[in-house]
Amino acid sequence: MSSTAINPWLVVKEGMRLEPITLGNHVSYWMRHSPRRLLYSQAYYKFAGKLIGPGHSVLDLGCGEGLGTWVLAKECGRAQGVDFDAEAIDAAKTNWQSDAIQFSCEDFFEARLGRFDAIVALDVIEHIPADHSEKWIRMIQDHLTEYGIAILGTPNITAQQYASEVARAGHVNLYSGDRLRDQLKRHFHQVFLFGANDEVVHTGYLPMAHYLIAVCCRKRQGGPA
Repeated sequence: MSSTAINPWLVVKEGMRLEPITLGNHVSYWMRHSPRRLLYSQAYYKFAGKLIGPGHSVLDLGCGEGLGTWVLAKECGRAQGVDFDAEAIDAAKTNWQSDAIQFSCEDFFEARLGRFDAIVALDVIEHIPADHSEKWIRMIQDHLTEYGIAILGTPNITAQQYASEVARAGHVNLYSGDRLRDQLKRHFHQVFLFGANDEVVHTGYLPMAHYLIAVCCRKRQGGPA
């Protein structure tokens, strides 16, 4: 009797022989200190990808090591990840190789990456100083097609008391739901605000949401209102 008949798992194991994924510093930190944070992040990327739908080009702004960019490429068809962290981009390029995905290390304030059907920026705006946030949102507008949508996610200011010291050090521009909606409506005609607690995205009472996700549609022409 063959060894595979005695132990069918050997067939499964043989079928899973692929190049291993090597985590960089950011995701390694999550896995060692708060692995659930990685799961929540991927749930938000899945939400964004399902909302955008197949057959669309997506820019993942602040992509880090590209785990979310890979989700967007799988769900939507084509994704480009951009981040100014060279080490993170090196990890992304090593792990995620496909005709449907690409990565670049760039300063988004200076970048000219073309136009996309959708832009996803999760956990970015809270790291942008408040006096630069308007320019950052205008850059998002400039990279969207006429009917493109932007999906932005950020921790709720009400959750800051639960953040780690490492997270707090980088959170220089935290938002409430009202402030996020008000600023984005200066640049988009429609802004739909969702809350998230753990991996669950909802439309419940936003002050009690740990995380905020804004879906922005119909960019305003000629600058903010």
